[in-house]
Amino acid sequence: MKRRVGAVIVLLSLGLAGCGPSIPISTEVKQEVEERDTMNINVNGQVASIQLEDNATTKALVAEAPFTIQMDDLHRNEKYHYFDKSFPTQPQAIQSIEAGDVLLYQNNCLVIFYQAAEPVVPYTRIGKIHHFQDIQPSFGNESVSVQWYEREGGQL
Repeated sequence: MKRRVGAVIVLLSLGLAGCGPSIPISTEVKQEVEERDTMNINVNGQVASIQLEDNATTKALVAEAPFTIQMDDLHRNEKYHYFDKSFPTQPQAIQSIEAGDVLLYQNNCLVIFYQAAEPVVPYTRIGKIHHFQDIQPSFGNESVSVQWYEREGGQL
């Protein structure tokens, strides 16, 4: 009896898995989703886009745009800025940090890693900078002014 129940469950699972219609996603919908999920930064005249995570922290940060912040250097591998306000957080232990990762430390410290690092504290993921190698030289080892805005061509 248990074998029959198990066989029926397996057959139903296989049948249901194959029942979903294949609906093509239009190019316009894909582009709209991609545009909403990105934010741009300008560092010393170099522009890059950030692929944003879908979470409350990111939405709260995007709601603040456009803004310009001074980001200080730490450990010659990251730039950081403490906001005067707190953001919602979902801190997680991160296995590795790559150059171009944008994270929130605690509830108000925005961090851009420009070198890979071993994480020692939990962060909330904000996003990742596209083609980071193109903008990496703009970060240097000193403080930088970073403009954040939602759309390409957006001006502050």
